[in-house]
Amino acid sequence: MAKTKGPFDWIDFNNVDMVRWAEGYFLEKKIVLSYIVDPASRVYKSPDKASFESGLGRYKQQYGNELLLVRNMKDAWRSAIQRQKNRENGKVSITYPISAKHHTYLRKLAVEANLPLNQALESLIDKNFQNLIEQKKIAKSTEKEKREAAKAAKQALKTPPIDSYLKFQKSNEEKDQQIDILSNDVNNLISYCDELLGLIERTSNLFRNDEQKNYRQLTERFNKLNKLNANKVEDTKAKVQQ
Repeated sequence: MAKTKGPFDWIDFNNVDMVRWAEGYFLEKKIVLSYIVDPASRVYKSPDKASFESGLGRYKQQYGNELLLVRNMKDAWRSAIQRQKNRENGKVSITYPISAKHHTYLRKLAVEANLPLNQALESLIDKNFQNLIEQKKIAKSTEKEKREAAKAAKQALKTPPIDSYLKFQKSNEEKDQQIDILSNDVNNLISYCDELLGLIERTSNLFRNDEQKNYRQLTERFNKLNKLNANKVEDTKAKVQQ
C-alpha cells in the first residue's frame, strides 16, 4: 500500500533557510511553532516536521481549511525561490495592471517576434529607451546650435557690416589716387622749377651783383618750399593710412 504524503513532505528540513521561512509563514498566521530541546546539549533545535504538523492542527482549530493554507504556503515558497533566482540573474518581478486590450496586443507582438511575453516586453522597452536617448541627443545638439547662433549674432553686432567696410575701403582707395595725382603734380612742378633754376644758374655769370643776390635768395626760398611740400605730402599719406 502506497504511503500517503504528509502536508510538509515538500519541506527540506536540512535547509535551514527554508525551515526559517516556513516558520515565519506560520508566525504571520499567528501560529507559534514549538521547539525541541536537544537532550545532549540542552539547546533548542529548529522546528521539525512534527512541530509543523502540530502548528497546522492549531491553525485548523482556529481558522479551518488547513489544506488551503498548505497550498498557499507552497505557492509562496515557489515565488520566494523565483524572486531569489531573479535577483541572482539581475532580474526583478513586476506586477502592474494593464488593460485586456494591451495584454492582447503584447501577446500578439510576442507571437510575431517568437519571444516569451517578458522578452517581448523587454524588447519594446529597449527600443523606446533608445529612442528617448536619441531624442535627448537631438535636443542637446539643437540647443548647442541655438547658443552658437546667438553668439554669432552677438559677435556680428560688434563687427562692422561688410558693405560699410567696402565703402570705407573704396574711400581710402580714392584718397590714395588723389594723393598720387597731387604728388605727381608736385613732382612735375619741382622738376620744372629745377630746370628753370639750372638754366638761371648757367646764365648767372651774366647777372649783375644785385641780380645774383636776388637769385641766391630765390633759390633758398625754393628749396624751403620744396621741402615743405614734401613734408605735407608725407603727412597726408600718413593720415589716410590711419
